[in-house]
Amino acid sequence: MEPKASGGSAAESPTRQLLLEAAKREISGHGYNDVSLRNVARGADVDPSLVRHYFGSKQNLLIAAVSAEYDVAELIAGVLRGPQHLVGQRLVKALIDLWEAPATSSTLIARLSASLTSPEIAEMVKQDFIVAFFGAVADEVCPDHHRLRAELAAAHVMAMALTQYLVVGAGLTDQDRVERAAIAGRSVQHYLTDPLPAEVVGARSR
Repeated sequence: MEPKASGGSAAESPTRQLLLEAAKREISGHGYNDVSLRNVARGADVDPSLVRHYFGSKQNLLIAAVSAEYDVAELIAGVLRGPQHLVGQRLVKALIDLWEAPATSSTLIARLSASLTSPEIAEMVKQDFIVAFFGAVADEVCPDHHRLRAELAAAHVMAMALTQYLVVGAGLTDQDRVERAAIAGRSVQHYLTDPLPAEVVGARSR
C-alpha cells in the first residue's frame, strides 16, 4: 500500500508526482540504497523540505515510488482466458504490456532495480510477482509441482525483464513486443505445462 502524504496534502498533487518520478529515476540510475533526497528534490526542481512534507520520510518516498497500482486478479484472468497451449505467450505479453505501459512502466522498472539491493523490495516482488501472480496461474494450469513450476517460469521472465529494461533499455516497437512474447512464451509454457524430467519428479515424490 502506498504511504499517505503527510500534512493532509492531496495524493494527486503535481509536486508530489514530480517527486515520485524523480525518485524513480534515482532508483533506476543509482540503486535503491544510494538514492539522495537532495538529488530527488533537484530532479523535481523543488525544495528538499517538500520530501518530508509530502511523504514524511525517505523510506516512505521510496516505497511509494516502487508501488504500482494494477489489478492482479484482472491480469490473471486475462492470462487464463484462451487456449491453454498459449498461456505462456499470454502471460509474457501481459507482463510486457504492464512493464511498458506509460501508467506503470517507470514504477515497475524502478521496482526491478530496487529488488536487486533491497531485501524489503525483493520480498515485495516475491509476494506480488511470484506468489500472487505466477502462483495463481500455476494453480490453474500446471499438472503437478505448482510451486516449482511457478518459480521456474518467474525466474525466466524476471531475467528477461532485468536484461531488457536495466541492461539493454526499453523503447522497442509494438511488433517487437509481440515477437518477444511469442518467443519467451514458449519457454514459460514449457515450465508451466510440459512434463518434468523423470528424475525431478521421482526426487520430489520421495
